Order: sequence, then C-alpha cells, then structure tokens
Amino acid sequence: MPRKELSFFIASNYSTDSLRFSLPLWVARLFGGVACLLALLVVASLVMTLAGTYRLGKLSYLERRNRQLEGEFAKVKALRQRLVEVEEQSRKMATMLGVDKSPAPVNWDSSPLDSQSLPEWLKGKVWGTQVVPRMVPVEEYAVSQRAKDPHEAIDLAAADGAPVRATADGVVEQRGDDRQYGRFLLLKHGQGYESYYGHLQDWNVDKGDTVQVGATIGWVGTTGKSTAPHLHFEIRKDGQRIDPATVLKF
Repeated sequence: MPRKELSFFIASNYSTDSLRFSLPLWVARLFGGVACLLALLVVASLVMTLAGTYRLGKLSYLERRNRQLEGEFAKVKALRQRLVEVEEQSRKMATMLGVDKSPAPVNWDSSPLDSQSLPEWLKGKVWGTQVVPRMVPVEEYAVSQRAKDPHEAIDLAAADGAPVRATADGVVEQRGDDRQYGRFLLLKHGQGYESYYGHLQDWNVDKGDTVQVGATIGWVGTTGKSTAPHLHFEIRKDGQRIDPATVLKF
C-alpha cells in the first residue's frame, strides 16, 4: 500500500529550479494538531490576562473605596464622640439651671437667617457654652427708656417685626400674654440669670425649649400697653430685676 504523504513545492519566479519536500500525512496531522493547540493556548492566555487585568483594576478600586469608607467612619466616630460630649455638657447645664428633665434639642430652625452678621465669638458655639447674657436682643434699635425705679428694664425702640434674639443660651421658662407687656418670653440662663422680653408681636419657641444665644425667639411688636413698636427687655439675677446696662453695652 503506497504511503500517504503531504508534499510541498517551492518554486522561484526567476528560475526553473524548484524545491520539493514531503511529510508523512501523520506528521502533518501532528503538526496541525500542535498548531491548533498552541493557538488555543494563546487565546486562553489572552483571555486570562484580560480577566486578571480587570480583576486587578476592580481590586484597586475596592481598596481605594475601602480607604475612603475608613476615613468617613473615622469622621462619624469623631462626630459621635462630639455629640456625647455635647449631651454631657447639656446635662450639666440642665442640672445647673434646675431643669427636671434633659432639655429638648435646640430649635435650630429658629436660628437667624442673617448668620453672617453675627459676631465672630458667636459662630460655631454649641449650646450651653454662653450662659450669661452677652448679646443685645435686637440689632437696629434706639433706647427709648432706660432702667429707673420702678421701671427696672430697658425699652428698645425697633421696627415692627424686627427679630428678637436670645441674649444667652438657656431654656424657655415662661411664655404668655400679660396685660401690661403683652406677649412675653422669660428665658432661664446660667449662674442665676434670666431675661424677659415683652411687647412681642409673636414667638416661635415654646415653654421648655432650649434656645441658643443669637437664635431668633420672636419679633418686635406693640402688644400689651404700648404706643409704638418696641421691646421691653429685662435681666434678672437670682430672681431680682437689675439694670440691663450693667450687664450689656447698649
């Protein structure tokens, strides 16, 4: 039986000579199989390389994201610790003020919108750090009457509806309507101080609310016995009215 071979002829364009060589068919098949196997290996290697590159990129992203989450978690942990400190400070402040229960959260919605006009010492302060009256309750005003017996208060003439701000951190002790001073608020602060605000047009705090120095608690009005918009402002020390000018500069 003749042997099966695979013959190859190589001829030149410029010569009649040619080169011929033959391979047994089984050898040619073997070479073909090896070539196909090598091609499959190359394709598989390429696929694995691309998959490995993708996984390395994803791993790098996950590592960056993990570092970001660790940083955010550290910030949350620090904020939680700060909140614990503030709550402890509030508890001590409540004890000092004689409040039976822990004060309600500060009504941040009552904070004045024009915060840029507030003094620098007021910005960034937490509730309970400013317990002594330090701030005149209205901004644009004229002193219409100073403290003198029996009027142990100061009257501040201001525009109708002008914001009235808390003069110190404290708790709303009373809120009501008086025949003489109309709508009023009484705030209890630290170290025996209280502040009283009369002739208000309206309030935006309730009894028991905590208020922060500079927060808007009401608006100038003419309620009660008043002929023009103004604020009747008192400061009390240990239950006794004192001249506000001895504590604040008007």
